[in-house]
Amino acid sequence: MTQPMPEPAKPRAGLALAALLFSVVATVLESMAVSVALPAIVRDFDVSAAAGTWVIASAQFVIVALLLPMASLGEALGYRRVFLVSLAVFAVATCICMLAPSFSVLVAARAMQAIGTAGVMSLGFALLRTVFSDARLGTAIGLMAATVATASSLGPAVAGLILSVATWRAVFGLMLAISLLSLLFAALSLTPTPPSGRRFDLVGAALVAGMLSAALVVVNGLANGWPMPLLLIASVIAVLLMVPILSRSRGAAAPVLPVDLLARPVFALSVGASICAFTAQTIGFVLLPFYMLYSLNMDELRMALTLSVWPAATAVLAPIIGRLSAHIPAGPVGAAGLVVMAAGFALIAQIDAAHSMLDIALRVAVCGIGFAIFQTPNNRLIMLSAPRARSGAASGTLSVARQFGRAIGTAIAAFALSAGPTAAIDAMWIAAVVASFGAIASLGRAFTLQTPP
Repeated sequence: MTQPMPEPAKPRAGLALAALLFSVVATVLESMAVSVALPAIVRDFDVSAAAGTWVIASAQFVIVALLLPMASLGEALGYRRVFLVSLAVFAVATCICMLAPSFSVLVAARAMQAIGTAGVMSLGFALLRTVFSDARLGTAIGLMAATVATASSLGPAVAGLILSVATWRAVFGLMLAISLLSLLFAALSLTPTPPSGRRFDLVGAALVAGMLSAALVVVNGLANGWPMPLLLIASVIAVLLMVPILSRSRGAAAPVLPVDLLARPVFALSVGASICAFTAQTIGFVLLPFYMLYSLNMDELRMALTLSVWPAATAVLAPIIGRLSAHIPAGPVGAAGLVVMAAGFALIAQIDAAHSMLDIALRVAVCGIGFAIFQTPNNRLIMLSAPRARSGAASGTLSVARQFGRAIGTAIAAFALSAGPTAAIDAMWIAAVVASFGAIASLGRAFTLQTPP
């Protein structure tokens, strides 16, 4: 029998928030710092650059495949229990990465690390909902968004600083220290969450993992020029797996693929808007460095400083929007944020070598401001539009939307890079259009929700 989760008490809320924020920093560093350390890893193990990308790809596939299954497992066994185990797995795997004697061991350890990452990412927002009241949830989500933006901005610089004085193994050492700190805080502060009483659908989880992996193969393959027969096979597998997934989901109280939540228009529109936002953001993040370095002739320092205003703007504004999110309608505000973001991309699309560094930075900042205005109210609405007992599924869906938005944006960016240097700036118009579609989806929520939660 499903037990509805009560509105939680809030003991040690500050320490619990610190634990969740530290876990975010650890997982963001995983994705940012490893990319910076990859050349050193390739040299150390004397492998090709192409082979070296498996250090990143192995983790990416495992994370995407397991986000929804781990969210479902959290609902079945209790969010706190699965989160703590995930953090422990992440820490152990990070230690193995740090000490890896061979490249194959490192790749395997990265896949193991990704299992922990999937558990942490899929349950973060669900745990916020157990720690904070609905009225304060937006503030907590805003702080989490600011932490992600700050860690994303500082991650490459921190990794670069470490690599200037130590080996790549020290980068994993920093991840280990942060994850252990998060594990300690979480064990001390997170209130036990009751299991739902439902059995974990292992078969359904395997089907969903396979479907998401096949879909990611298609998106990544388009971005990297993988053989067309492989992409066709992956597409067929993804479509065919949907048949048993939907069959198992029909009538289920808590399906692994949250079709029950996606049937709610406000939830589906919010997820769609999130995918659009992250797709547009990734197009900018991937292409702008190339355009600034090779078309505007910026050096790496000026390029990094110019781009850093994007996450900086998000980090400053997200907590403010978070505090206001309980009092503003998420649909129109989210739409306004994405319109601002689209305007930023349109402004960026018009830059050339005659524009000053300050002018370019201001245009980039407009995108960061728009993203901040959109993200926190949107994430809060996604969480609150789901029943409390389905917070895990809502949290996992948020993470899947983010990952697939990034994958789609990377694919679009790869096409633009293959088309020539001027295509990079022309693709900013594509980003503006994608953000505009997200704004339409966001505004549509105003017609499906009478009163914002």
